[in-house]
Amino acid sequence: MAALATETPTHQLGFRTEELFDTANYPIHQADSSAFRELVEDTTFRLGETNCAQLGSFIRPVIVEQMQEEAASLSGHAVFHSTSLNPYFTEPPEGLPREHPLMRFAPRRHGMVRADRFPREGVIWSIFQNADLCHFVARALGHEKLYTYRDPFGSVNINVQPEGCEFPWHFDNNEFTISLGLTQSPGGGAFEYVPNLRTSEDENYDAVQRVLDGDRSHLRSLVLKPGDLQLFKGGYTLHRVTAPSTGERQSLLLSYVTDPEDITTSDKAIRIWGEAAAEHYQKDKKIKETQ
Repeated sequence: MAALATETPTHQLGFRTEELFDTANYPIHQADSSAFRELVEDTTFRLGETNCAQLGSFIRPVIVEQMQEEAASLSGHAVFHSTSLNPYFTEPPEGLPREHPLMRFAPRRHGMVRADRFPREGVIWSIFQNADLCHFVARALGHEKLYTYRDPFGSVNINVQPEGCEFPWHFDNNEFTISLGLTQSPGGGAFEYVPNLRTSEDENYDAVQRVLDGDRSHLRSLVLKPGDLQLFKGGYTLHRVTAPSTGERQSLLLSYVTDPEDITTSDKAIRIWGEAAAEHYQKDKKIKETQ
């Protein structure tokens, strides 16, 4: 069995696992139990089928309310992105036809609350630092051990999508994404995805182009309700979040890494957040020292 991994012991944060999560249905605090092993096996199976596993009502209702209150107090600090990107977040080579997926740019408009905005005594930070959740995520994703990401801006974020703001079709650059539903807009704001559309050997541009042109034959859709947990492998799965037609959609993004020293560089931080922290410049220095 893999050892539990977290930077801050759960008992120091004021919330026990049983207080935060529906442990009757999701016994993540009983890592030696058959119920825990069954939960991991079921989640892993669903990830293997579609690269996505949604665990409904994972967070206890009273905690969801506290999360929503905390998120509402922080949403005014969201850093908004408004840019046009292709599904690969790249600049295309010259000479490609206009319909090629690498040439298909679409607007990306949403806001993100930085990690340093979260009160360390708050419920959201306690969920992120919870050792049992970290261990469950690691096991479900097939890792022996994961660590809570310690980037001062990117470790835990609130994704804010007001009415009309969308996150267009794309593949992720990271291995996996962990999300918790906060608020769901009455209309729109659906998470749509097409599993296993490309592989490490084949970009499958023709199939990607068909999806971009409106082919929904292999499309799956889910609504991340408040308190739901979503584990998602987006590197080979084309996906998007449609624009809310009414109201606002908010989700909580939790980041875990295999390297406890992992942190982004200053140039990437500036590109995402408009500024960098001292820790990012320290990362730059360490990289230079090893070159």
